[in-house]
Amino acid sequence: MRFIGNLKVIHRFALLGAIGFVLTLAPTLLYVRIAYQNMQAAQVEARGIPFTKAMLKVIQLTQQHRGLSALALGGNTTAQSDRSNKQTEADKAYQALTTLIEGESLLEPALKAEWQSTQKDWKTLSSQVAGGSMVAPLSFAAHTVLIEKMLALTDRLADAFALSLDPEVDSYQLIQSVMYALPVLSEELGKSRARGSVMLTNKGASPAERQTLAVFMARARVEEERVILAYGKSAAANGDVKRALDGQVQEMVSLTQQAIKLATEQVITPEELSYAAGDYFTLLTKTIDAQVKLNDMAMDVLGQLLDSRVTNLQRQLLMLIGVLLTLGVLGAVVGIVAARSITQQLGGEPSEVMAIADAVAEGDLSSNIQLQPGAQSSIMAAMAAMQSSLQQVVGTVRHSSEALASASDQIAQGNQDLSARTESQASALEETAASMEELGSTVKQNADNARQANQLAQSASTVAVKGGEVVAQVVDTMKGINDSSRKINDIISVIDGIAFQTNILALNAAVEAARAGEQGRGFAVVASEVRSLAGRSAEAAKEIKTLIDDSVQRVEQGSALVDRAGTTMTEVVSSIRRVTDIMGEISAASSEQSAGVAQVGEAVTQMDQATQQNASLVEEMASAASSLRSQAQELVQAVAVFKLSQGKGPALLAGA
Repeated sequence: MRFIGNLKVIHRFALLGAIGFVLTLAPTLLYVRIAYQNMQAAQVEARGIPFTKAMLKVIQLTQQHRGLSALALGGNTTAQSDRSNKQTEADKAYQALTTLIEGESLLEPALKAEWQSTQKDWKTLSSQVAGGSMVAPLSFAAHTVLIEKMLALTDRLADAFALSLDPEVDSYQLIQSVMYALPVLSEELGKSRARGSVMLTNKGASPAERQTLAVFMARARVEEERVILAYGKSAAANGDVKRALDGQVQEMVSLTQQAIKLATEQVITPEELSYAAGDYFTLLTKTIDAQVKLNDMAMDVLGQLLDSRVTNLQRQLLMLIGVLLTLGVLGAVVGIVAARSITQQLGGEPSEVMAIADAVAEGDLSSNIQLQPGAQSSIMAAMAAMQSSLQQVVGTVRHSSEALASASDQIAQGNQDLSARTESQASALEETAASMEELGSTVKQNADNARQANQLAQSASTVAVKGGEVVAQVVDTMKGINDSSRKINDIISVIDGIAFQTNILALNAAVEAARAGEQGRGFAVVASEVRSLAGRSAEAAKEIKTLIDDSVQRVEQGSALVDRAGTTMTEVVSSIRRVTDIMGEISAASSEQSAGVAQVGEAVTQMDQATQQNASLVEEMASAASSLRSQAQELVQAVAVFKLSQGKGPALLAGA
């Protein structure tokens, strides 16, 4: 199905045409096969007509030879020459039929062998009759057996050429009339001719001979009725048969009835036979000749029927092929026109329309729909317009949904922040209320502390005066320490000079020891140790000097600090006095602050209640904002299914 769905319309119609052709091909081939078989059967039947005519001709001549032989063997000397001539004519007919049979491939070898046996029997019979070695009754019996054998061969020939299986009523009944009934009728009349001629020649007949002739006549009547019945059916089925054979049939029937009447009235019935044998022979011969003529004419008509059947079958076959070709061409033209019409109405191939429809159904609006020229009113054009409208709508909805989602996110975030701040503010207000209570008690405590601080400040003023005196003493002491440090510094300088000189002397001693060689090596070692000690003494003196310098500097700094401390103590005394005054003011202000803090506490309590109410409202707003954000996200997800073209997306958003 997917393969068919991917085909173009013209290819689908072509596939339908091919399927129709295949479906039509089977019955067409079957009909062609049947028609061809019927044509072959008709042609085979037509091939059998010459054989049948030749066989009936041989039978006719054999019958005539039988009658002449009966006359000749009965003592009629004038019939001897006629018999001899008839034998010659029959020999030629036998030979002609032999040539036909031997050259026909459809005939079975058994049939050919039987015909050869029949021909051999004829030669034996004719030679015996010609030699006079056979009496009339035996001649009659031998001829009759031979004729019956050839009648059986006629039936086998009809089977071999399928004449006995003819499918059409007109030809089948005609075959039944002239190939089966009429030859038997002629045979019965032929036997009656031979027996009656002998009886009339002898001028007498036994009851048995009369009875035999009566049987021949009875059989003749039966076969005549068969001929008339079968011919009537054939003529009723085909008017051409009636027009061609009706006159000869009437003549044959008239002569047959005359012959039967003559045999009955002049041979079978009378006690004395006085009718001329020659006249009897002539009438029956004329009757048989009329039957043979009818047979020949019927065979010609049968051949025409078979030829006409072949022609009709060929014509019908050609007409069928022509109709099929015409229908095929017409179907192809109609298919092409219909395919183009459908394509124009669709605006493209069904697979393209289905692909676009599937894409739109899946939310893909980015397909580029290419319209064919002149397809402005097609389904594809309508889908293009629909896609454009959907792109605008989806673009607008997407932009709005994204903006709504962003706004809802901001609102939700703001509400969350506001809720957090409100909760924090409420907590802070609670803490503030508690702090204000603590502040009130603290302010009261500060007032008490301020009074105590005033008293302490006065005491501190007295202590500060005493401290100033002590600091003055410390300053004098620091000056003495500074003078001592300077003296120590001078002493250290002297020690440093001594160490330097000792180092010089040790260096000189080392030089002299080096000059003295091995003798001065011990002295050089001592000089080196002395030099090392002198260096260490110099370093120690430097370190001590450094420490003394640091001490002097610190003493000087301490002296300066003590001076500054004295000044500071003076300032402290004055400051403490000012503090005492300020603490008095603080004590009064603390009383006022205590009353103000109580009022602030009440206001903070009211703010706490309002803040808690605001917190409840903020929580409700946060819940609503969260619901709005969820719906906005669902809308964004729903719209996100649609895929817009890259070129139209920004424009749609900008337009929105």
